[in-house]
Amino acid sequence: MNYYLARDYKAKNIHTAGSKARRDIEQIMEGMGFRPAGSRPTVSKSRLLHFIRTIAIAIRVPGKLRRGDVLVMQYPTKYYSLLCRLAHRRGAQVVSFVHDLGCFRQKYNSEKKEMRLLNRSDALIGCNPTVCRWMADKGFVGHSGKKVLVPLHTFDFLSGSASPDRKSTWPLRKVVYAGQLARRKNKFLYDLGRYADGYTVNVYGKGFDASQAANPEKFETKGFMLPDELIRRAEGDFGLVWDGESLDCCSGDWGGYLILNTPHKVSLYIRCGLPLIIWRKAAMAAFVEENGIGIGIDSLRDISNIYAHLTQEEYHRLCDNVQRVNRQMAGGQYFRRAVSEAVSRIDGQ
Repeated sequence: MNYYLARDYKAKNIHTAGSKARRDIEQIMEGMGFRPAGSRPTVSKSRLLHFIRTIAIAIRVPGKLRRGDVLVMQYPTKYYSLLCRLAHRRGAQVVSFVHDLGCFRQKYNSEKKEMRLLNRSDALIGCNPTVCRWMADKGFVGHSGKKVLVPLHTFDFLSGSASPDRKSTWPLRKVVYAGQLARRKNKFLYDLGRYADGYTVNVYGKGFDASQAANPEKFETKGFMLPDELIRRAEGDFGLVWDGESLDCCSGDWGGYLILNTPHKVSLYIRCGLPLIIWRKAAMAAFVEENGIGIGIDSLRDISNIYAHLTQEEYHRLCDNVQRVNRQMAGGQYFRRAVSEAVSRIDGQ
């Protein structure tokens, strides 16, 4: 039997990208016939209730598992090391989907400690091929020694909403930027207006103060929208994937993490029907290029050249490719393929 570790979510975080990605994965596994180990996903309005439910879920897990079962967990998670040990004592195997590496950006783990934790799993699903290679280079072999590492490639994004027809509105000369807009994460936005020639930026989210930015007339602040609403209403030609301090590279702890990480906003933009503009050295740039769904740039100063030289035919081709990937995300196909491969490989099939 295949199980997944359900999660109790804090109500205040239920609409964040991290929660959305985890809840989508849980829903996909439900659709594949995986059963929740411990309890079904829940949402708590208080810290105390969240604490109690998280412990209760962990306590119930071992009682569900039998020899030959598979438990899928989403890493990082509370009591991860203990749950791996208990699963193996019951004769089950563990597959972990790695959302985030604490040693890289937040630095609450060393690389050695993180890999010791991850090696308690029998198989890992990484967000993309780059992070899979990184984990292999850092010593992942797995509890069973099979070295099973499977790339997701990109997050699925479940939603019943449909995006506008971008081909019919080209060129709006507007670039969409959405997400958490704290200045420490998106300092580049405050300088971008100096070089936004021939286009403006529509900013979706909380925390950006356009009045403090260079050339504030280059920005339209749209405020926070829930994902379903944003998919229907986002106005623009492209979705921008960039983080950090600089216009010329993704720098700092947040920006540098793009070298390994798969931002959830990549999938959000695709579900919005938006081709991507992405830093050429980001891990996801290869996926964007291989699927023909956007344009890699070395500097944000290059965006004006895109508008100056991209033809209508080229833009329409990008939009068609975005819709192809969009349909796969909407059906949960990326995680379905990855978890099926991981389970098959640890079973030796």
